[in-house]
Amino acid sequence: MKALVLEKVECLTLRDIDIKESLGPDDVRIKIHTVGICGSDVHYYQHGAI
Repeated sequence: MKALVLEKVECLTLRDIDIKESLGPDDVRIKIHTVGICGSDVHYYQHGAI
């Protein structure tokens, strides 16, 4: 799975992340088709945690 990781303020890294194959009885796996960026995402990218 691909993951975009915020390493530090204004520093993103695209990583390949292993996911476990088996799910627990209360787990679900969904397939993401589209993502978006909201204002709080931009703030977190520019300034770090709120």
